[in-house]
Amino acid sequence: MRPHFLAFRRVLPGGMIVLVSLAVADDGQVRGILQVERRRDPSRQLFGTAPLIAEATGPTQQDVLRQLRELAENDAEVAARMAEWEAAHPSPPRDRFPE
Repeated sequence: MRPHFLAFRRVLPGGMIVLVSLAVADDGQVRGILQVERRRDPSRQLFGTAPLIAEATGPTQQDVLRQLRELAENDAEVAARMAEWEAAHPSPPRDRFPE
């Protein structure tokens, strides 16, 4: 599979950035991921990888981008999926990261 490339980026209120990346597999199938970079949470920045809140596959880049962009432009759905992700990945105690 070729590396992911950034296909869509959107800044949300509160310092979050929605990112949609696409990659094409050797068989031509396209895989897309939707991540949310959370600049408002300094402890999360230490882990390096933005939370992955959705994935899609399809025969073309346009098809996969359409699926994920529809979600990326829906503030309520992004917030709901982020809440699910945060519940499954709680932040470590702040005292583990000295200032």
